[in-house]
Amino acid sequence: MDYLMMAALVSPMILAIGGIVCFAFAFIMKGRNRAWTGTISATFFTVTFITFLALAIRGFDAASDSVYAVLTPNNLGLLIALLSSGLGSVASIYSQGSLDPEGPVTHFYPLMLFAIAGTIAIGFANDLFTMFVMVELSALPSYALVAYYHNKRKAATVASIKYFVQGIAGTLTALFGISLMYVSAGTLKVSELQTALFICPNYLCALSAILIISGYGVKIALVPLHTWLPDAYYFAPTGVTAIMAGATKAGAAVALFRAVAALPITSINAAQIGLVISILAILTMTFGNFLALGQKDLRRMLSYSSIAQMGYVLLGFGVGLQYSVELGLMAGLFYLAVYGIMKGGAFLCAGAFSKATNGGNKFDELKGVGARHPVVGVSFALFILGLIGIPATAGFPGKLMLFQAGLAPLYSNSWLNWGTVLIVALALNSALSLGYYVPALNIILFKSEHGGIVHSSKIPTGIIIAIVPLAITTVILGLYPQLALNLADPGSVLFRPGGWP
Repeated sequence: MDYLMMAALVSPMILAIGGIVCFAFAFIMKGRNRAWTGTISATFFTVTFITFLALAIRGFDAASDSVYAVLTPNNLGLLIALLSSGLGSVASIYSQGSLDPEGPVTHFYPLMLFAIAGTIAIGFANDLFTMFVMVELSALPSYALVAYYHNKRKAATVASIKYFVQGIAGTLTALFGISLMYVSAGTLKVSELQTALFICPNYLCALSAILIISGYGVKIALVPLHTWLPDAYYFAPTGVTAIMAGATKAGAAVALFRAVAALPITSINAAQIGLVISILAILTMTFGNFLALGQKDLRRMLSYSSIAQMGYVLLGFGVGLQYSVELGLMAGLFYLAVYGIMKGGAFLCAGAFSKATNGGNKFDELKGVGARHPVVGVSFALFILGLIGIPATAGFPGKLMLFQAGLAPLYSNSWLNWGTVLIVALALNSALSLGYYVPALNIILFKSEHGGIVHSSKIPTGIIIAIVPLAITTVILGLYPQLALNLADPGSVLFRPGGWP
């Protein structure tokens, strides 16, 4: 029996048990001792991360290794599990240094553990219903966590309700699309759907695709289904925002594209789905960047830019599906992973800056804070440069592969085709993002504190410890992207529709 494989595949259950342990500990402990709940949570996440890392280094036989009928080992799940458990670990450490232990921490860490448990299971699930249930397991705790500060901020409750209502609408829409596939096929196992849906009417498969894209599109904040995101990211605790932006969104994206890949190519053209996704990608990145341009608040700016970044991810998948370009699927998956690291780290830095300025979030209140706290300041610079796509950061190989995937259609006979539009859109949006990323770096790292607010003398050590590993990973994956591509390349095969040439 492969005990390492078993430990990896039962990790969602272990994290759920960890949630119960954290709840019991926080409930029993009194006063400031409850802060140690964050250490317990981080321990569960770290052990899970090490388990998956050991499995990634050792490798596995995907054809023979399987513990549960609904969970099957694969490189896609391994990549998502490493991303999610790693972000969960640093978010727990960060939260221990930033949350008031007298607050409702009894629920905070258990809900975080449940959310990450669901996200990890999505990657290993081999049927659409299990993926759907796990997406909801990761989303339901997030609805509650957004309202964590409801006693201090009434707007947090409003943001949570907005997120909940739109999320439930997306849930029902996606479930309807999956149900249509089940009625037609009699199964939801991904490996069987291509054959089972062979005689499915074209209109029914097309309707399923539209419903699934729309439903899961709410979860990943596609434009125009994005309106819940800015307030949810802004009012949630910083650690929660980091895992929502980097982990749970990645899980929903995986569920979306695995469901689309399960549709039979004989009934619905993958190129047509790719075209729809490419158009949504352009809308998402363009609207996200324009909305981020006018923001005067760092967390608001990062929230809107998260919408734009998801547009870049979608572009890779859109090109891959539309033109049968495997590099597009791999680039989309790689960028999805590194985006989670960089955006999660950027939000943690924003929270650290807010703590250093006694609650400041507006740029006028953050002048020079990065220079006063150089470790966090340099880390923030690395995350932003990575999101821009500067060499030696993880964002550079990601955007480079997206450009390469978009160039593939240009070798066709037509002198002007959709690939040209995609490349121009990506280039223009990357340039547009400089309009808010560069001023933010300038204000935080180089502006004088004069005219701002007085900075506190210290950022808690736990917060710094949480941020630095993400900054280091951003550089390592920028210099050695193959470390992630070793999982993203074979993992992206699961996004290929059946019948590809």
